[in-house]
Amino acid sequence: MKRRHFLQFAGSTLAAMGLSQANFLKQAEGYRQAIAQSTPRKLALLVGVNDYPSPIPDLGGCLTDVDLQYELLVNKFGFAPSDVLKISDGEDIGPTRQNVLDAYNEHLVKQAKPGDVVVFHYSGHGVPVKDPDPIYENSDENGAIILNDPLSNVGGGTPKLPVITGRTLFLLARSLQTNNVTTILDSCHSGGGTRGTGRVRAISRDLLRAGSSGYEAIPAEFELQRQLLAAQGLSPEDFLAERKAGISNGLSIGSAQFSELALDAPFDGFKAGAFSYLLTRYLWQLPGSTRAESIRVNLTRSTKAAAAAKHHSQVPLFQAAPGSDSLDKPIYFTSPASGPAEAVITSISGDEVEYWLGGLSAQSLALTNEALRFTVLDAAREPVAEIEQASRNGLRAIGKKISGEGEPKPGMLLRETLVGLESNPQLRVGVHESLGEEVDQAIAALSNALVSEGSGRSQLEVTAVDGTTPLDYIFGRMTEEYRAELIAEGYEDTLPPVNTLSLFSPAMEPTPTSYGRIDETVTAAVNRLKPQLKLLLVNKVLNALSNTASSLEVSGEIFTVGGGPSLPLSGSRALNSEARSLDLEIEPFNAGSQLRIRVQNSDPNQSLYLSCLVIDPSGKMTVVYPYEWDAPEDAALIAPDSEVVIPKPETGKAFEVGGAGFLEVMTITSTGSLRNALRGLQEISRSADGYVPVGGDDSIGFLGSLLSDFDNISRNATFGVADVNSTASVVDGSAIAISSTVIEVA
Repeated sequence: MKRRHFLQFAGSTLAAMGLSQANFLKQAEGYRQAIAQSTPRKLALLVGVNDYPSPIPDLGGCLTDVDLQYELLVNKFGFAPSDVLKISDGEDIGPTRQNVLDAYNEHLVKQAKPGDVVVFHYSGHGVPVKDPDPIYENSDENGAIILNDPLSNVGGGTPKLPVITGRTLFLLARSLQTNNVTTILDSCHSGGGTRGTGRVRAISRDLLRAGSSGYEAIPAEFELQRQLLAAQGLSPEDFLAERKAGISNGLSIGSAQFSELALDAPFDGFKAGAFSYLLTRYLWQLPGSTRAESIRVNLTRSTKAAAAAKHHSQVPLFQAAPGSDSLDKPIYFTSPASGPAEAVITSISGDEVEYWLGGLSAQSLALTNEALRFTVLDAAREPVAEIEQASRNGLRAIGKKISGEGEPKPGMLLRETLVGLESNPQLRVGVHESLGEEVDQAIAALSNALVSEGSGRSQLEVTAVDGTTPLDYIFGRMTEEYRAELIAEGYEDTLPPVNTLSLFSPAMEPTPTSYGRIDETVTAAVNRLKPQLKLLLVNKVLNALSNTASSLEVSGEIFTVGGGPSLPLSGSRALNSEARSLDLEIEPFNAGSQLRIRVQNSDPNQSLYLSCLVIDPSGKMTVVYPYEWDAPEDAALIAPDSEVVIPKPETGKAFEVGGAGFLEVMTITSTGSLRNALRGLQEISRSADGYVPVGGDDSIGFLGSLLSDFDNISRNATFGVADVNSTASVVDGSAIAISSTVIEVA
């Protein structure tokens, strides 16, 4: 079994690739209508536990997970606030075992009728406990969730814990009168402690001195199971047979499989479950009813694409009740009540508008605090006002209305229309304790490795790894102990040799192609990594921008020459796009296939300029359009209501993809020419036609020229943009569309 974590950390450069892909996939026309079922009532029970009794380590993101789900269910899926019950450290009902069991029975079992929708979400620690009737080969344990009840009978022998086991959750879900049940568990049942910047949501075997004997559930847990079996008329033999067959009801979604790890991770100004944030942000961007199976496929592609960049192999676990069609239903068994959004207004106080930023990526939050503007949409998704952000605390922000005849109201959705990148974007790099006495030396070397020629400031934000600061990468040494740990956990990829210096992901996964020779000095390693760090910074900025909504009428596809798999893309997440079906499963492209890219400008009056980049998992970029460098501005132009195919068919060229893995195709369309960027690329190409590789040494200059072009086009495109902070690089969605499309080659 592979070693697995869940990825989606603040600023992880390529973690958003699959999500960007999903954002643009949803714009393609012609998706089949997913099966949707209207229901008279939608009930949810959301449980989050941050505070645990000693010695169980506290978590930091579980209350955020509850808020992530609450705002999504109420404002995106139309749940009534009174039908969503929250149990957490910060609520009136605390997260004890009995409170959760009582709430499940009173709020869900007793109220849900046939055809109703039920959602149960848990974020907190998981723990493996002894199973009297094991269902897994080679294991006598099963997973359980643990609340914040006081601990007793621990410290020796076989500790008995106040848990709710998988056996009980099976019976509780089975007791519901409806089959429209979604259970989400953001926890895991192996590991423990910290991994890089995150904390594992599990209790390690040795934490409570269980030793080889493991843990058991308290006697009350088994008594409850006997009562539930009797109430349902289910014999122990039939109970075991049903458990072996699968889950009991509806759809179950797990952030980590049994014996795998789920992380509680820091983001920019908040902590959250890596999986909960990934899932809910994805769902905010859905345009309409979508089968759970399609969501599973696209989320799997997202995490696999991230894996290709950072050797991370976790994929979410979706399970449907045997014989059911749950994977063919929407994920919450109800269609979204609205189209895509980045935020929702939660309250109004005087001229201050407070809103929840659940639909923005971590990359966007980290890089776009200089200037953010949103269009306020009414129930018909018509623009009624524009607000500008004044401050942000985690995922909650405050803004003020700056234009529009309508008045913002709670519940109205927001689409991001203008962003301002900070004047000196930085890559966040942590220095790991594995460097020992060389930590300070590494911090100093990295801090001086990339210094902006314009501002004189470092383009790397460097700090020691402390488990709380969000990071893009970690610089550390592969030790003999850690390498053995990875191998013991079933890590199947090629590992760096012992005593090599390397970049790691925030979850301490070795990053491909970043390690050098054995016993390399810190100074030599930092110098060697400079080009790669530059590329990773550029990728981080471009991926943050690719999440910005745009009103440009751009669409297209990547297709196989001569027939085969194709993949829609779009440069436009239209501000007022309505809810509609998204039901698309993507086939990987075959190795050796020849591909072309078709981009359509559907605006009957506006010419657009197109540039296209291909980025490999290591961050290396190649400009594939334009490729006629004697007159690149003319070559980049797409006339109104016309299309361009890259490469042009008359050239006889196509992209040939080989091997296996993932590539990112980034298309940039704009109302004005990217004059400075094209001039720089023309110099790199020495005016010879063809694709232009942008190496690490050229990438920072290319990024600076690109941001300058974005800023010039944006400030000249829309009235009122010119007064935005002059030190910020502005990107206006009415003038620029950036899409990021991930293709898989198999």
